[in-house]
Amino acid sequence: MKPCFASEQAAEKRQRTGAGQDAGAHTGIHSSRSVLDCASPLALSARRARKGIVVSGCTIAGMTLAFLLVGLAATAQSSTQKPGETKSPWTRIVMVGASATAGFTAPEAFGGTDTPYLRMSRYLDAALLAPHEPIQNLAHALFFMQPEAGGRQQISDAVEAKPTLVIGVDFLFWFCYGEMRSDAERLRRFEKGLKLLEEISCPLVLGDIPDASAGVETGVLSASQVPSASVLAAANKRLKEWAASRPQVVIVPLATFMRAALADEPIALRGYVFTRGKTRALLQDDKLHPTREGAAVLALAALDAFQSARPDLSTNGVRWNPQDVFRLGSRAQAVTPRNASKQEASSALPAGK
Repeated sequence: MKPCFASEQAAEKRQRTGAGQDAGAHTGIHSSRSVLDCASPLALSARRARKGIVVSGCTIAGMTLAFLLVGLAATAQSSTQKPGETKSPWTRIVMVGASATAGFTAPEAFGGTDTPYLRMSRYLDAALLAPHEPIQNLAHALFFMQPEAGGRQQISDAVEAKPTLVIGVDFLFWFCYGEMRSDAERLRRFEKGLKLLEEISCPLVLGDIPDASAGVETGVLSASQVPSASVLAAANKRLKEWAASRPQVVIVPLATFMRAALADEPIALRGYVFTRGKTRALLQDDKLHPTREGAAVLALAALDAFQSARPDLSTNGVRWNPQDVFRLGSRAQAVTPRNASKQEASSALPAGK
């Protein structure tokens, strides 16, 4: 991917500022833990007590030392965290959603060698310089079949993971799209999607609802699955109202991304500009799902939306150069989602077109 970037030099200078970040961030967070086996002296003392043996001063001293070391080991982990200090939102990220997040391409409807390289989590992981655990991608390409049941399961699994940040760029898409009898039914289902998301108490990044009617032309969507313009407007208005009363919720403009990509119009992101005539390559031929490049841009867009809402976070925690994120994400070892079959992926791919 070699789009023309208007501010590449300035952005590269910013990137060098954060070059000293921990190079091991992508392998996850690992903390050393002391292991103390104090059972032997305690058990010996207990046996002696049962036999009526007089415990010597040396034994008492040994027991005292053992108890002291046990107490130190128990507090070893918490000693590195300051009182009142909270985890970074980058620490444990969980992704939820449908095929755009899970990764999908029509020639491999049930998975294949290219599908793992379309998973948005690959590029999110490549973009993060801040220390973080491996990103959990709970999204599923078949989410459209049962969005309510599938969404309920994903949110349950996400909550169980105790995340510090949840990202659902396309989670709400099938709560508005799909086979439904009326506009009123679409809006009722949309409310159900919002209700499920109320279980998430940590920061949450959600995509708004795009106009994906172009997918009817390619056959990836049927006309009956597409909501009317009035329903799209109502759903996005409701999403903004819902998010406004929840300060932990941030909206990423998925609708703007898709509109610009379909029209081959410029897209700007953190000083990098995809020029006119270059953005259509961010969507596949089906005019619905992102390409590898598109997945990288959407991952950065989600991070940009969250970072913009959290000025307290250092911008050095993210690699903002889309070319670098695409290159690293394409070559990184694939992280298989819990709900996907294990697949092997090549570690060497072309960096782009």
